[in-house]
Amino acid sequence: MKNKKITILYGGETSEREVSLRTGQAMYNVLTAGGYQHVKLLDATRANITELVNERPDVCLMALHGKHGEDGLMQGYLEMLNIPYTGSGVAASAVAFDKYLTKLCFDAKQIPTAKYWLAGEEDEELLSTLKTAMHFQTCVVKPSREGSTVGISIVKAPADYDKAVAEAAKYDKKVLVEAFIEGKELTIAIFEGRALPAIWIKPNSGFYDYQSKYTKGATQYLFDTALNKEDTTLINETALAAYQALGCDGVARVDIIFDGK
Repeated sequence: MKNKKITILYGGETSEREVSLRTGQAMYNVLTAGGYQHVKLLDATRANITELVNERPDVCLMALHGKHGEDGLMQGYLEMLNIPYTGSGVAASAVAFDKYLTKLCFDAKQIPTAKYWLAGEEDEELLSTLKTAMHFQTCVVKPSREGSTVGISIVKAPADYDKAVAEAAKYDKKVLVEAFIEGKELTIAIFEGRALPAIWIKPNSGFYDYQSKYTKGATQYLFDTALNKEDTTLINETALAAYQALGCDGVARVDIIFDGK
């Protein structure tokens, strides 16, 4: 394997470019330090990506974040070139990247998920809940197809709702609105068909936004989740069910807000 030609796809032309560049460089450093002899970094822009036709690597490692990297587009391109790659396939990538489609899959498999709707498609009851200050329900507004909490808002007052929708719409014409759940944010890696121990994501302030994710020291990542055995089992089973419902392959990560219920 250490003689194989490996191309790391990173960078690209998305809102998450800078994070992807850091991810790809870290992967490159680890592989070369581990003795892999033919590792190449390829900035996956429209101008550069055709290099894969001539390079014909033995495998592509996906270090792309966001659109054109996690949404099935790059996976489809590599399938056409018959180049193996890491991570999930075209369909699973496309569905998992679209939060609304993911919700529909979870509903079909009876996997618990926050109440949700698409902005602009609220029924009268939901619209009343959102617009009436006395009964306003805190909600989360986000682009349906975007990552790294880009364009996301937690809306606590009716007057802020339209502004939040407009912000999310800068990144995707499909805007997802979810009922806000107060709870412990957990992330669970799935590896070789099993859930690994959960990690408690604990921002030092606010919620786990872009700054909290990518600023060193801004968030604590704790293996001690303070969950009992029964809740731990429930979390792991739910994470694995989500992974399977979307048809994911390889290594993946499932994020869960656990409200203790």
